[in-house]
Amino acid sequence: MIPDDTAPVSEIDAPHWIDVDHAIQQQIYGQQAKSAAKSDRQAGRSYVVMLTSGCSDGGKRATLAFATACAAVSLDLDTIVFLIGDGSHWAYEGNSEPVNEPGFPPLSELMDVFADLGGEIYICSACERVCSVPGEDSRPRKRRQEIRPQGLATVLSHMIGATSVTF
Repeated sequence: MIPDDTAPVSEIDAPHWIDVDHAIQQQIYGQQAKSAAKSDRQAGRSYVVMLTSGCSDGGKRATLAFATACAAVSLDLDTIVFLIGDGSHWAYEGNSEPVNEPGFPPLSELMDVFADLGGEIYICSACERVCSVPGEDSRPRKRRQEIRPQGLATVLSHMIGATSVTF
């Protein structure tokens, strides 16, 4: 018989200094939250924006990607943006500031709004190691604080039952 991961837990292995009742409540809440997130993804309430384009088009695709992500999170969709390949360019401070496509807010503002609305921005962990090497001025690049490195498995887990779009 397969165990039910959403069943309430009656005992928990916790250090003596943790309030066990509180720990049990946290574990139950965590399981319920995971179950709800999984249900949302399975119901197509999850959205993944893959940004693979760098600055070769002046930031047009990046602007469209973040405008799309802002719209998705505004519709209460569990939304992530994944920066991979050339798209990892946008993870670093100073790179989005000069981009302002006609008809859209500046790219840096779109990125801030997306994060403020609860969207998550990830950079491919392998791309970060390659793309964060010093630039032409030999200074290391600094990643924007709201962007976290994640592996491909994280993105794939978000894509189960989700909608995805690539820019």
